[in-house]
Amino acid sequence: MASALLRAFVRLALVAIVLGTMAAAEAQPKLEMHRIGVSADDGSGWHLAVSSKGSFSVRLPIPFNDFSTHDPTTGEVSYVVGGKSSEGIKFSVVETPASGKKPMDLAEILKSLSSNPANKVFDVSRSAGNGADTLSLTMGNATTTAHVRYIQMKAALYILTVEYPNAYRELVTANKDKFFDSFKPKVRS
Repeated sequence: MASALLRAFVRLALVAIVLGTMAAAEAQPKLEMHRIGVSADDGSGWHLAVSSKGSFSVRLPIPFNDFSTHDPTTGEVSYVVGGKSSEGIKFSVVETPASGKKPMDLAEILKSLSSNPANKVFDVSRSAGNGADTLSLTMGNATTTAHVRYIQMKAALYILTVEYPNAYRELVTANKDKFFDSFKPKVRS
């Protein structure tokens, strides 16, 4: 269980690295870039991001990258869309398809995040319905804040994140719900 949680955090770290620098070291999972800097403005200033290989779509207020990662040591694959604004605001969605192992326990994620004294975890909510177990939370420190939504479904775990420098709290507050509410998993046939 702890190793699955660790792999999820490693994936999130990889997303931050890719969105920030677009570089991948050999020790990291293999990165396959599908699209870079996609501007798909729908006329409202928001960009529809449909994952090239994943099974979801989401709208972002900034252009986005679309890529996959493959961890050769575990065989796990993740599908990611996300972008970083000039202000340092990051929007991302990570999909990790079910691998036949027991799904990640969202309560353990919350417990792990809360046990780290560097994390101030607040605004926690959890719900279940429509085939999904959802955990939403906010984590912050003196300089940055992240709003995170974990959605565990039968076919995959989705992690939606908005991370930002605290100076942009009002801008993010005006956009985060629109981002989270736009997420749509695609049903695979």
